[in-house]
Amino acid sequence: MKRIFGVVVVLWMTTCWVMAQSASIVKEIVLRGNQEISREAILAVMRSKEQGPYIQADLARDEQAIRELGFFRDVKILSRALSDVEWQLIVEVQENPVVRELKIIGNTVVSSDEIEKIVLANQSLGRVYNLRSAAPIASSVRELYQKSGYDAQTDIQPALDSPGTLTIQIYEQTVNRIIVNGLVRTRESVIRKLLRTKPGQAFNQNTWGIDQRRLVSTQWFEDIVPKAQETNEIGKFDLIMDVKEAQTGMLNFGLALDSKSRLAGTFRASDSNFRGTGQSVAISYQQDTFGGGASLSLDWLNPFYDDRETTVAARLYTRVNSYFSGSGFGSTDSPTEDRFDERRTGFSLAVSRPFRKEFVASLGLTGEVIRSINLRQTGEFNFIQQDGDQVILNVGIARDRRDVPLDPAEGDYLRLSVEPGFVNITKIGGNVADETSILGRNTFFRTSLEYKAFFSKRPPENKPADTPRNVLAFRAKLGTISGEVPFFEQFFIGGSESLRGYQDQRFWGKTQFLTSAEYRVPVQRSFSLAAFVDYGGAWGGYRGINRFSQSKNLDLKLGYGLGVAFRTPLGPIRIDFGFNQEGGNRTHFSIGSSF
Repeated sequence: MKRIFGVVVVLWMTTCWVMAQSASIVKEIVLRGNQEISREAILAVMRSKEQGPYIQADLARDEQAIRELGFFRDVKILSRALSDVEWQLIVEVQENPVVRELKIIGNTVVSSDEIEKIVLANQSLGRVYNLRSAAPIASSVRELYQKSGYDAQTDIQPALDSPGTLTIQIYEQTVNRIIVNGLVRTRESVIRKLLRTKPGQAFNQNTWGIDQRRLVSTQWFEDIVPKAQETNEIGKFDLIMDVKEAQTGMLNFGLALDSKSRLAGTFRASDSNFRGTGQSVAISYQQDTFGGGASLSLDWLNPFYDDRETTVAARLYTRVNSYFSGSGFGSTDSPTEDRFDERRTGFSLAVSRPFRKEFVASLGLTGEVIRSINLRQTGEFNFIQQDGDQVILNVGIARDRRDVPLDPAEGDYLRLSVEPGFVNITKIGGNVADETSILGRNTFFRTSLEYKAFFSKRPPENKPADTPRNVLAFRAKLGTISGEVPFFEQFFIGGSESLRGYQDQRFWGKTQFLTSAEYRVPVQRSFSLAAFVDYGGAWGGYRGINRFSQSKNLDLKLGYGLGVAFRTPLGPIRIDFGFNQEGGNRTHFSIGSSF
């Protein structure tokens, strides 16, 4: 009975309270603290209304609704009984300040103007600061950064010392340290010169991916494992690379196919990371099987000559150049039918330096003594002899936007070079014996323009940056020569490096034009396939030799086919199966990429 009585009492009291609440009304709502935000805007979001029922539970919901307007940093609703059934509500608000100006700080890679446009699209000047604008502003700023491969967090607050100033603080994701573990031979300073990502700078995911591919392309390492480690500072983290070095010194000898598809005996000693400095040194010796004699070269390359990324390359050499000697696999051409040789002995020195981020200026000098050898003295005069000395100066400027120059997957490359040449021809013969204007001292001026572009889809973020990709590659070359130019300094088109499907050096002249397109598909990390199309030619030069007819005017040819490429410790090796528009075909062997 006692328990039943207690329940009845509780029900009676609850009923009385509800009836009392229902009977109470909001007599008046008083607003305090609002200056810019109208009374109507505030009352519109409240459940409590003047002359409406007074419900205590609605007051907390009304406070939250007013806060969600975003214009106030504090909201309180107080209630005061005017009588047994009438209540007065006092709404006290603290308005955010009116935004008079913007102050953007902390940004280094995105301009303040770009950020200001985002802010003003969500928060107007001369209006009360709305807290609800902070989230879309922060989201849009982050998207702006991410479009360029960066990341950033944004904090938006009115300045304490100047309430009318809205401060937009940008916390860019920044590299604190770069730590490389596993180096034994390679100097850490060399690695840091290769990396475009630097400590203290905003971190760029695209640049970090390119850095990894650049390290892979050096072939100094068997394995590279990148990772990140958070620090105690907001937005800062350490980049860590665990590497395993590879053997970079090589000693090779045996039989090989040279660039003209001839069989030759070779010896080469090289180191692509000499004493861990990143410099390349090599000595090469080659003896072909056609009696041209031995070729010897000494090479040195220093891509880190100074702190301004100056590259210096030098070569001393005596080598045999053979014209029309490459028969190619599977062709029926005789390698000796039209072949003649020359020996070049000389040196080359080249210096290049980047400037304005994407541009590279270069200066080179080549000096040579050229002598014809093993001439076939036949009645057909199927050779060209122009012996003498020459010096060529090369001045070039390039815009390089490729991700990795040695193995690009995206970006483009544009280079313009001008080459004034000074030549002294002392002896002529063969098919050009009557071209006496070339005798003695002469000058020529050679201009070349080359463009390359690479297109590919970047790998997903959960895959390594150096993941092989399908790549569409394009190249265009244009060149012209003025003045008295020797035969051997004209443009040559045909073979593995230009117009595939045709014999090496099939076309020549003072003007050239060539376009190539390839679609490269990786099968494995060290093996890929390619389909290619080449279109171009050279014209306006010396007369033809036997079956190698030439054109004085524009005459372009088509070549196409399939290729396979391999990555080896010696570098890239490629075999192309080419067809030409005349119904012929050739198989080209080359060391290095096609372009």
